[in-house]
Amino acid sequence: MSFTVSLGLLMVMSAEIAGGWDFLEATYGFILAAPDLTPNIGLFWYFFTEMFEHFRLFFLATFQINAFVYVLPLSIRLRNDPVLLAAALLAFTAVFRSYPSLGDVGLYMALLPMWKHLYPFMRQTFIVGCMFVATSVLGPIMYNLWIFNGSANANFYFAVTLAFNTAQIFLVTDLLFAHVKREYHLFHGSKMEVNGIPARLTLQ
Repeated sequence: MSFTVSLGLLMVMSAEIAGGWDFLEATYGFILAAPDLTPNIGLFWYFFTEMFEHFRLFFLATFQINAFVYVLPLSIRLRNDPVLLAAALLAFTAVFRSYPSLGDVGLYMALLPMWKHLYPFMRQTFIVGCMFVATSVLGPIMYNLWIFNGSANANFYFAVTLAFNTAQIFLVTDLLFAHVKREYHLFHGSKMEVNGIPARLTLQ
């Protein structure tokens, strides 16, 4: 209730300062409609550049729903760990927002040391690390070759951004699965057997 009241007051104050409600279209509306297709580290710009205009509304809604569809299931599963929930939602926001920046990525990555107790349960760290290093090196190179030198095209740069966002997805899913495995070990012990044979819980 207090959040709703505070948000309403901020909206009214913003409207008074801006002299009207046009600021909504220039802020929230701009993010939701994604009219600017300038290349960035996100996924929107390439798809909507290549897309037929009469499909734009459908795919825009499909892309934007990713910012909301994970909230409810993650909130139910991580109801006892709200800080991890917030970090996971920040990570998904950094991947699926229309105009992401490196600051969005750095924000949730700066929180990862809070869960260093989950590191032993993570299984994708080497792959994710290699992907981050490779894309961090290749991203500026491909952008420069495409925009400034004209010796490459959008596909090269988008391939790098796609790999970069895939690495983020691997990272957050590995972290969440590590949380689930740790909870399982805390309740059932670390020794696992299937039909009397030692087994290991892995992500498929």
